[in-house]
Amino acid sequence: MPNRYNGRDEDNIPNTDNQDTMLLPNGVSGYSAPPKQELPPLRRVNRRAASQSGSSAPQQQAPRFPQSGQPPQFPHSEQPPQFPHSAPPPQPNYSEPQYYDYNQQSPQEYSGYSDGGYYPPPAAPQAASPPPPRPPQKRKRPAAPQPDHEERPKKKKRRHKSLLRRIVGRLFKTVLVLFLLLFGLYSCTSVSLIKKMEYKPSESRNHYADSLGRGHVRSILVIGTDGRTADEAGRSDSMILVSLNSKTNEIIMTSFMRDCYVEIPNNGWNKLNAAYAFGGADLLMDTIELNFDVRIDDYVSVDFASFVSVVDSVGGIDIEVSDAEAQEINVILISEVNGLMGDPPDADLLSGGGKLHLNGKQALSYSRIRKVGNSDFERTERQRRVMSLIIAKMKTFKPSIFKNLASDVIPDVATNMSTPKAYLLSLRAPFALKYKTKQIQIPAEGTFTGADVDVGNVLQVDFGANREVIDKEVFSKD
Repeated sequence: MPNRYNGRDEDNIPNTDNQDTMLLPNGVSGYSAPPKQELPPLRRVNRRAASQSGSSAPQQQAPRFPQSGQPPQFPHSEQPPQFPHSAPPPQPNYSEPQYYDYNQQSPQEYSGYSDGGYYPPPAAPQAASPPPPRPPQKRKRPAAPQPDHEERPKKKKRRHKSLLRRIVGRLFKTVLVLFLLLFGLYSCTSVSLIKKMEYKPSESRNHYADSLGRGHVRSILVIGTDGRTADEAGRSDSMILVSLNSKTNEIIMTSFMRDCYVEIPNNGWNKLNAAYAFGGADLLMDTIELNFDVRIDDYVSVDFASFVSVVDSVGGIDIEVSDAEAQEINVILISEVNGLMGDPPDADLLSGGGKLHLNGKQALSYSRIRKVGNSDFERTERQRRVMSLIIAKMKTFKPSIFKNLASDVIPDVATNMSTPKAYLLSLRAPFALKYKTKQIQIPAEGTFTGADVDVGNVLQVDFGANREVIDKEVFSKD
């Protein structure tokens, strides 16, 4: 195995890693190592300042060496060079982070001895020019905060409005539900009552009146017959045209006197009440239209028994009665009304006149009086007075009234109105009950004369003057 020390006995070769020593091959003599050179300490450069200065920093010149072309050597004294011509290098500032600038900082230039004694001191670095001042920016003044006492009331108002809105909404829904329930109950009751009436549809009619018909007036002819039984047609004892005027908010009751001498279509001249006996309600409506130019489409007829039931259903009426009228009431009760109703002849007689409470039989007898006062003129006036008192009683809306009407009156009433048409009229009835009432009679005062003809004593009527009265009183718009 060869010697690992290359023929030497021991490894006493000096370390060659030192920069000041080197191993000479084959033991070269005469070689002297150059004196140890000491470089000046490196300076820390503020890289941040240099980067901010940008292109405004002065360009560094390349280092210049002495004329010999060799880098300067430090003397063998191994002492750091002195710099008599320059100030000592500034001490680094360790308060801010600094970095070595190897890229932009070029080697320092030294001046001094030409024989390479030492490097000249580095030139003092020039301070980086400060960046140009920025123009002052106008700062927006923040809006002054609103005080709390102004925000709190807004929240309270919102809460108050929200709470009020919910309360109003609930009340509205509750009222709406109640209205729908009441409306449904009223509709069901109304339809059931209408179906109890005796429906007699009108046959083909010849309407003779169009001029006085108005859209704001709804008229129904109420016919009171003197029939004693359900099968007996009789004559029209009372004829009252009930008109609802939506412009004046009035209920106008127009009585047509039974002794008016009129032309009955296809039957010649006769008393007005004879038309019902000849052709029923349809011929009576045609006769009124032909002579008084009033269009009538619907009617309601009641007989003696129905009239008594109506008055008893509302609880009777209170009316002023004279002694002569009270005596005539007793005569009519004894002669026909008590017998008609199945009571003894002397039942329900009056002791005298005054402010009296009349039941159904007594009110019927009062409406039929003809021998007291001005004959048929006062008779029609009494009939209108009784009807007004019945309407006033119905305005109280007592449940007992409608119960009695449904059970005792409605089945005895006849009409030509269909169920839908009568139902629409019933929707208007609650509002019509609030109207004020007015009464007129035809022929009006001063528009007729008495005459004796082949059918008996009659009233010769001035039809033109009475048409003007009807137009003014019934179809008025103000």
